Order: sequence, then structure tokens, then C-alpha cells
Amino acid sequence: MAERPWPRGRRPPREEARRPLAAGSSGPGPVAARAAGPSPALRTPQRESRGRRRNLTAGATTLAHATDRATPLHQQSALQIQLQVLHALILRDIRTRFGRTMWGYVIIVGWPVAHLFVLVVTFLVRKVPAPIGESTALFIHTGMTPMIIFIYLSRKMMEGVLMNKPLLSFPDVKFLDVCLSRGLVEILNACMSVSLIMFILAVSGVNPIPDNAFLAIMSILTSIFFAFGLGIVSCNVVHIFPPFQLGFALFIILFYALSGVFFLPDGMPSEIYHVMLWNPMTNLIMVFRSAYYPQYTPDASLTYVALVSALLTFVGLLWERFFTRYI
Repeated sequence: MAERPWPRGRRPPREEARRPLAAGSSGPGPVAARAAGPSPALRTPQRESRGRRRNLTAGATTLAHATDRATPLHQQSALQIQLQVLHALILRDIRTRFGRTMWGYVIIVGWPVAHLFVLVVTFLVRKVPAPIGESTALFIHTGMTPMIIFIYLSRKMMEGVLMNKPLLSFPDVKFLDVCLSRGLVEILNACMSVSLIMFILAVSGVNPIPDNAFLAIMSILTSIFFAFGLGIVSCNVVHIFPPFQLGFALFIILFYALSGVFFLPDGMPSEIYHVMLWNPMTNLIMVFRSAYYPQYTPDASLTYVALVSALLTFVGLLWERFFTRYI
């Protein structure tokens, strides 16, 4: 028997595998036979159909990859790159905060609803009547909706900077991208929470539709604008001084207690009432409440809140452009 040209237990080299099995034989070796596939006589229509489908799938995948490679990163515009970065940050934020199941998102959306439910139950247990109207739940809703938007949007934007700070080491991820991505997620969460609150009120027999829908929508949009402006400033501060997060939480508690969520600011003494009108959240709550109660005509102004929000946004963007970006 001829001596084996390669060690026992090892596979033959490629050229030996393709060598004929016997002297004078012209057939392919075992590896070449496997690579060539079954002979035409053994092929069936089903096997040929599967082969065509595999070829079409592979071709479509190759075409998709070729399309992706057709516009390299250096040929994309700054807007395209920023949109891709925002999309990636939003997906990362959703995955890290809510998990991979729907229950994480249900908890985030349902938390403000539980907050309002606890307040309504507290009012009912203590037998505290609504200062205006007949429904305690509706009165709490008119005070809590602007406050929910303000608290969650401004605070979560600040927390997003602390959580995503390591991502700023990537060249395409900017400080403003982190703020915008968290802000967009929180706006969506706030809208879902408010919609769920209104649905629960409707099921409970309380009419959640305001008499002046335009005024209610403008109040919500101005609340988002104010929360975003204060959130941008807070993101810049917490990026430099992280302990500011604790001070901001105390500031929110003060806002929560003195903005008129549980009472009518009009009922306060004249000196205190005029001081409270400098609080943007007091104006937002009073205007939003007047959309549900036509007989309630407060001395509040959305224009004042919009100007304060624009000033905060302008200061925050300037701060990021000329100082935070270089830290």
C-alpha cells in the first residue's frame, strides 16, 4: 500500500483532496465532489427551487449592503449624521431604561398616573372638596398635567446627561444630541401618560375634554417649551457640577408645593398672589385650568411663560456652544 503523504489524523491538503482517488482515474476528489454538489441526475425540482430562493436572498442582501456602502459616512451631510446619532441614542435610552419587554415602558408611563391616583384618594379620604367644580379628580388633573410635563421632562433631561456622559467621547455624539434624545423620549412618555389619565377619567365618568381645547393645547405646548428650556440650562450645570442634581430635586419639590396644583392661587392674599404670578408654572396651571372651567378667569399669561422659556433656551444653547462643548 502506498505511503500516506500527510500525517495520520490530519485532513489532506487542498491539492491532495482534489487528486483522483485511484491511479488513472479522472474523477474529482471527495472535497471537490462535495463542493460541486449533487449530480444533475440526482437534483430534484424542490432542491432547485430552494437553491433559487437562496440565491435571490443572497442577492438581495448583497444589494442592501451595497446600497448602505454607496453613501459612506464622510459623504453624508451633518443633518443626516445627527439624525442617525439621535436615532441611536433614543433606541439606547429606551433599551436601557425600559428593558426589552413592554412592562418596563408600562411602568414608566403608569408612574405619573399612580401619582395622580394617590393624590385623588388622599383628597377623598380627607373629604376635601374641590375648590372649583364638582369633580376632585378633574381638579387634580388640571393642576397635575402641566406639572407632570415639567417635572419629568426637565429632570430626566438632566439625568440623561449623567447617564450618557461616557458617550460624549465618540466624535459624532455631541452634548446637545444627548439632551435632545432624552427630551424627545420624555415628551413621548408625557403624552402617553396624559392620554392614559384622560382615558381613566373618561372610564370613571368624568369628562376629560376641555371646553377650550385650543387653550389647553397651547398650555401643554408652552409647558413642554418651559421644561425644555430649564432642562437645557440644568444639563449644562450638572455637566460641570453633578451634585446640582440634588439641589434641582429640592427646587422641584418647592415648585410642586407653591404652583397651585392643590389650590387656587387667586384665593391667596393679594401680596402672595402677585408674587406667585412670577412663577411660570403658576401661570401654566391657571391657564390650563381655565380651559376646563369657563367661569374661571385668572390673571395668567402664556406670553410671559413663552418669553421666559425662550430666554432659558437661548442661555442654555449659548452655554453649550461656547463653554460646555470644550469641557
